[in-house]
Amino acid sequence: MEIATDISKIRSLSQIISPSNFKKIVRQGDCYSTFYKIKKYTTVTNSTTNLDAINFIYKSLLKNYKNEYVYKNILTNKLLLKKYSLKNTIALNEFNIGKSIADFVLLNGEARVYEIKTELDNLEKLDKQVLDYCKFADKVYIVTSSKHINKLIELYANSTIGIIELTSRNALKTVREAENNSSTFNHETLFKTLRKQEYLDLIEEHFNFIPKVSNTLIFRECLNLAKKIEVSIFQKLVISKLKLRNISNPTKIKEESIPESLKHICYTLDFSKNEYEELNSFLNKNSKICISRI
Repeated sequence: MEIATDISKIRSLSQIISPSNFKKIVRQGDCYSTFYKIKKYTTVTNSTTNLDAINFIYKSLLKNYKNEYVYKNILTNKLLLKKYSLKNTIALNEFNIGKSIADFVLLNGEARVYEIKTELDNLEKLDKQVLDYCKFADKVYIVTSSKHINKLIELYANSTIGIIELTSRNALKTVREAENNSSTFNHETLFKTLRKQEYLDLIEEHFNFIPKVSNTLIFRECLNLAKKIEVSIFQKLVISKLKLRNISNPTKIKEESIPESLKHICYTLDFSKNEYEELNSFLNKNSKICISRI
């Protein structure tokens, strides 16, 4: 199989390996955009399967175009799936914290935010993002390329922020360890990460009652109660609630039948058993035959 080496074409191919595209493929049976791009920017052989094509594109991204998905997928493979147990650790993708959206959050005994800054990104909003994350997470890391390392070391020399480099060999190298942020935890920031039923359950479990007020006032009243809990204790209670959002098939994601290139997609979309069967069916099909049908 041959692939275009022009960056603009690789950028277009990178759109294939994304949660939004695989949501279309698996849940809607919509493969048109995928096969259109494969036909336009690659040359497949008679024996090329869709899995071959996906893996080949992913390898090209690792070498030539490390976009945000590449970073997230490496974090999923090398931290979540290899370093930690899925029995007591979950990951949250694109998670709202304050007025920022955290790229990758790991929750187990503590909360860790991993904010991704690829070589394609600038650092414009980073200070604001980091301030939000420190109100929620025990530790905050910036995961970046060598391009930004020296600048980030300078910017966060006297802070709690950790720095991790994604090396040219696709390893995660800790340049600076993160320190604990408990002194900057914020009740309101923590509270607002919870869904309504989550904060209702938390308040009832801690105070043995839920305020008897109208729906328009329940958020405010529960937040006022939450503020009566010591903030580091409240943070642990929030993390415990968020950890209940675990995926439905934690053992399936670790199986060898799920390609390494798609681990983050499968985890993020939390496929059901039937959806994994749809995914495998798609991956095992012959690319050339599929392309001929569009």
